[in-house]
Amino acid sequence: MIKKYVKTTPIEAIQITEGNHEELEEFAPKQRITFGYELIMHSIDTLEGKMCFSDGDYLIKNQTGECYVCKKEIFEKTYREVE
Repeated sequence: MIKKYVKTTPIEAIQITEGNHEELEEFAPKQRITFGYELIMHSIDTLEGKMCFSDGDYLIKNQTGECYVCKKEIFEKTYREVE
């Protein structure tokens, strides 16, 4: 049996808020982001398909520049700020 560990790599992330939609588009310029209103959720097209997200969630950018959605609760348990 082989034991492995998860590599830790610094990432870039931005929290989604009601007022930072332009900043999100600048953060993920190569990906299509659709912003919903009222009962329609926001979404982003990724290599894995369309991912839905809400205000308060995070967009995470990996080393290749691809962005993915991470729910707020998971992000806050998994990541900490680099000093």
